[in-house]
Parts: sequence; structure tokens; C-alpha cells
Amino acid sequence: MLVKIDGIKGNKVRVTELDIDSYGSIIPLRNLELKLPDNDYSIIRTLRSSSHAAIFTQDNIDDNSSIIIIATGLSQDELNEEKRKIIEATNKQPHT
Repeated sequence: MLVKIDGIKGNKVRVTELDIDSYGSIIPLRNLELKLPDNDYSIIRTLRSSSHAAIFTQDNIDDNSSIIIIATGLSQDELNEEKRKIIEATNKQPHT
């Protein structure tokens, strides 16, 4: 999932889940509080050094207790590239 990192406190991270619409606009979906893994400091470093990230969690995120198992930071350029890809994919779809 694509997220904006809102803050890290203790073993939890507050994020805003994001979506990108067909016009390339970033849409905030909901605020979540997810757990950080106990011994994986690379995830913590990634989240501390990034404003946005693509993350994968261990469990269902609906209960706000899921643990992040993979995090990849996204630069502004990478975020803009994702927006561009979505716009292009939308423009290639046949209109009915």
C-alpha cells in the first residue's frame, strides 16, 4: 500500500493510506497506526528517512495492529512517476 509517513513513536508508526486517482491526484483514504517489527531496523530507518513509502503488512490492516514487514521509501520523483504511470494507464483504456 502507498502511505504518507505521519510519525513514529516507540514501536508504532502513524501513516495515511493513499491512493492515486486517474488524474494523478493523491487521495488520502484513512489514517492507520501500524506496528514496527522488533528487530528489523532497516524498516525503521526507511520510514524515518522518507515522507512516503510503499509498505506491506503481515496481517489485515483494519484492526490497526498489523506489523509492517516490508517498506520501500519513495522520493518525490518516484511518487511523480507512479502518478504518471496511472494517468497513462487510464488514458490507454477504451472509453465506453
